[in-house]
Amino acid sequence: MKNLFFILIVLTGCAPVYTPNLRNTPLFTKAGEFQASAQLGNGIDAQAAVAVSNHIGLMSNFSYADRSGVEDPDQYHYHKLFEGGVGYFENYEKICFEIFAGYGKGEGAGYDKFNFISTEEVRAKGEFNRYFIQPAIGFNRKMFHASFSSRISFVDMYAFTNEVTGTTYPQTDLAVYFEPAVMGKLNMADNHLFFTFQAGASAVITGETPWDYRPFQWGMGMGFRLGGEVRE
Repeated sequence: MKNLFFILIVLTGCAPVYTPNLRNTPLFTKAGEFQASAQLGNGIDAQAAVAVSNHIGLMSNFSYADRSGVEDPDQYHYHKLFEGGVGYFENYEKICFEIFAGYGKGEGAGYDKFNFISTEEVRAKGEFNRYFIQPAIGFNRKMFHASFSSRISFVDMYAFTNEVTGTTYPQTDLAVYFEPAVMGKLNMADNHLFFTFQAGASAVITGETPWDYRPFQWGMGMGFRLGGEVRE
């Protein structure tokens, strides 16, 4: 498992300070539905969501990876993010729509050439607040759920620590990221279990940032669902 986890980290590219988490798109069908899943990709992503009414849902997400014990800069990576959100959803006969908004707190570390610090690769760590708006559209069927999300994330990097200058507090505006993704869920056990996978991208839309970020994300894993309707 340790070797598999390392391979997954390497395949996703560099070791940046900001690593977007996987998108949580529950595509609820009715009140009382609960979903939870765990996925591997950029690290470990755990997601949960519950529909508290026929149109209002809550979600929580946790993303984590830790290879801070290695000395090779190309293998070094660390990130942690926890967030929660509230949303509105509509589920029609053939298509569904949802929009969630929320707040999270995270941190990440990696080696890179930070031009405002040094021309050599140095280790840096950032701590940030993140706000997000996540609209998604998709469809629910008996065997397969699919959705597309166009999340907008607002990252406030309030502390930045590096090996050369120590801790600084960037005097910058919020960095805004456009983070689209496609998700799929293959349903099993009469809609109570599902295999889930997704692929996404991230691009900063407010100009260059002094920290690096992971431009591509992907993940796959398993989850369970309680209380959802089975669509024909």
